[in-house]
Amino acid sequence: MKQRLMCLCLGLFMILCAACSGGQAPTASPATPAPVSSSSEGESSASDPGLPEVTLHFIFFDGKKSATDEVWTAIGDKFKNEFNAKFDVQFIAGTDYKDRMLVKQGAGDKWDLNFEGEWLSYFQMINMNAYMGLNDLLPQYAPDLYNVYQDSGVLKAATSKGQIVALPWTNVMSTRPFFQWRGDLDDTDPASIKTIEDIEKLLYSLKEKYPDKYIIENAGLDLFKLKYDQVTLAHNFVFDARASKVEIHHVTETPSYLERAEYAYKWQNDGLIWADVLVDQLDHNQLINQGQLITKFGTFEYSRSARAWVEPSAFWAYNHLYEDKMWANRTPLANIVAIPRTAENPERTLMFLNLLETSQELYDMVHYGIEGKTYVMQDDFVAFPEGMNAANSNYQLWQGRWALFKPQFMRPDSEYAKDFWKEEKDFAESNPNNFVSPLEGFSFDTEPVTTEIAQISQLYDAAEKMLDVGLAGEPSAVVAELQTALKNAGLDKVKAEFQRQIDAFLAL
Repeated sequence: MKQRLMCLCLGLFMILCAACSGGQAPTASPATPAPVSSSSEGESSASDPGLPEVTLHFIFFDGKKSATDEVWTAIGDKFKNEFNAKFDVQFIAGTDYKDRMLVKQGAGDKWDLNFEGEWLSYFQMINMNAYMGLNDLLPQYAPDLYNVYQDSGVLKAATSKGQIVALPWTNVMSTRPFFQWRGDLDDTDPASIKTIEDIEKLLYSLKEKYPDKYIIENAGLDLFKLKYDQVTLAHNFVFDARASKVEIHHVTETPSYLERAEYAYKWQNDGLIWADVLVDQLDHNQLINQGQLITKFGTFEYSRSARAWVEPSAFWAYNHLYEDKMWANRTPLANIVAIPRTAENPERTLMFLNLLETSQELYDMVHYGIEGKTYVMQDDFVAFPEGMNAANSNYQLWQGRWALFKPQFMRPDSEYAKDFWKEEKDFAESNPNNFVSPLEGFSFDTEPVTTEIAQISQLYDAAEKMLDVGLAGEPSAVVAELQTALKNAGLDKVKAEFQRQIDAFLAL
């Protein structure tokens, strides 16, 4: 009661002061940043010259590179007039990231921004109301970014319970399955590889020509989902993209699952998938780079991005598959940053993000670092300094940067060629069968079925590991046994609750 009376008195006093000074409204407190205005590069700055310095605590994914602190100190110094902030940038190992972030949230820890994604803890976090609602703050303190979001149509996906809680990247991508093979070893016309039958014919040809090579590592479940027009949901559920109503099924209940298991079993028995694939302790990426593994399932991105081939002549030949089948584009929630409810400086964080949307100079520093120390320019190409590469980089290619990608500023580098992301967007939008899922932004609240989900996930993961490489046994018997085990573990209850929530979401 005393606090309310004090606030009321203070408010009346400020009104009287404003009236005595000719009606001028009081200015923003130095502790609160004044809104920034939408502007061109170099002009987006706080309107209050007395903006106090703060430290922004950011958390990103995976490992911290050696020059990180130096780079972010330089960023704070360079843009002091724009947002007057120092940066404490920390990283959490990818293997621990999801669990550690959930623990930090549960403990009430304070930070200002973190990397996130639908493949990490995002949906669990929003179910716990961990992220700050930004409906008012985003257009006020990051108007340029807000306008980009409005134009790109990602705000629906970024919204939960009526509040914008995610700050997604704006890259447009398709994850439509591709098939890749060593084009320098086999000159098959890429345009001829469109179906699973085409792939199988090529695999047997490669096995005959290169018996000492590793041919393929698995049978690629996404390929079979594509063949059957299936859209992937959380917890291994799918729905038919061509159906008039979204009706979900567990993938193990669908023809795609059994067919994939049958191909994997055949390929294992015929030596296309090697027998000790699950226990060989080999790094399969290195097997590819070294020329030992000569095919892979991929996407537009992974087919075209650079590899550290040992053989100078090596390159991927590739083609996308089942062009007439429907496939959902990659969600904008794949790579996002979010501001937790405990953040002490959300306004300043948004000012930083807004300038990142408009300033090539800030973008270059955030992504590439300090010219001459962490990168060098060769025309418009971002190269490593002498003696440095992707393996020993002191800053370039830091993990978690994906959420801060800006297509308008991205330069060609060792990973992505010139216009890579423009071509990615063009590919995603070129086929009308590449579409935006009607469940974009939907989050399944698992609280009513937590126990059942844990049980069916454990059963599925154990069986899937073996089925994917053809080591589980006779496919029809194994899949039937798995289906029975999943039902006994509560699959029908999970499916009913999942469907109920989807119906409610689509009815909004």
